[in-house]
Amino acid sequence: MINTISCAPDEAKELIQKLQNLKMSFMLWGATGVGKSETVRQLAKELGAELRDVRLCQKMPTDIGGLPALDHETRQTVFYPPAFLAPSVDKKPVILFFDEISLAADDTKGAVLGILEERQQANIKIPDDWIIIAAGNRPEDMANARGLGAAANRRLLHIVIEPQLEATIQHFIKIVVIPEVLAFLKVFPQHLSGEESARTQKHELYPRPASWKKVSDIYDVLRKADKHLRQIAIAGIIGDSVAAEFMMLAEEIKNMKSVDELLEIQRKTPNKVGKHLPSTLNGLYALSFAIATSATEETAVELLELINRFDEQTGEQFSILPMRDLQTMAGSLLLDKIWKEGWKVENSKAFWRYNEKREATTQIKIIDKTPEMQLAQASS
Repeated sequence: MINTISCAPDEAKELIQKLQNLKMSFMLWGATGVGKSETVRQLAKELGAELRDVRLCQKMPTDIGGLPALDHETRQTVFYPPAFLAPSVDKKPVILFFDEISLAADDTKGAVLGILEERQQANIKIPDDWIIIAAGNRPEDMANARGLGAAANRRLLHIVIEPQLEATIQHFIKIVVIPEVLAFLKVFPQHLSGEESARTQKHELYPRPASWKKVSDIYDVLRKADKHLRQIAIAGIIGDSVAAEFMMLAEEIKNMKSVDELLEIQRKTPNKVGKHLPSTLNGLYALSFAIATSATEETAVELLELINRFDEQTGEQFSILPMRDLQTMAGSLLLDKIWKEGWKVENSKAFWRYNEKREATTQIKIIDKTPEMQLAQASS
């Protein structure tokens, strides 16, 4: 058991970034598909570093320590070092990533320990601007993994990555996972990662964070195909029972108006938007995520106005739904994207309508109006 504090992938990435100058080695633990390898890929991209991915389960000790060769001049054995230790050609920093270390043979692990602890292999010294990261599954992660042992453990800073719903949803919005998946995870958060139930039911197929991107891609490609065909493909990723639940939600919301259709109605007959809003919790979750994923700089203000209409619906079907809570969630998702993209919406009436609604509901203002904003709003 790795007895440390678990964190989200983004927290692991931030921790490594802040500690990289200490020249220590990091060990990422977590179940298959939890995002360990993707975290390292994102880190390399953000740092502008070259990623050297070494899959240790496929390596022999000589692949790490170097192949023996005879130096005919000295009549001694020398070792040709592996290519992953070659200097960076373009002088970029390097992330040396030893993936699947817990599945590697013991003698291969032993060959890696010197690099992890001493940042050196034979006479090759690892440059100071290289980051060394290992990753693997814990024995309890149902991946035929073995622990590293005390000698290896003391050489590493251990980071356990556990899936966390809100952080995963934010990442999924960024990489444009379909709204059906986002709504499903919001309604059924227990299905973000299914290791625990899979252990008790002895299932080989179960959902994990990486699975849901595959489900998103499959459903999008097969959206117009036969429903049974879609379910067969999705069950092949996350198992039959969770696939059945997902398909029920997806079928429920498949006929709702698209974001583009709702915007067109809002432009032409704004007082009729309510007739076309989803009237179920699942549908409104899906719409909220669809708004965030589809937003552009050109549509951001119109989408804020669409969100403003959530709590203004008087139909009986909306009276039993938490429309203000859904409005707050949808607005937060959209504004988070707006701020990250640097889009300017502060001078729009839609933004200040949402700001006032949020203040009335939560007693929290998003931002205070500046004199310039007040003047702009008065003249708009």
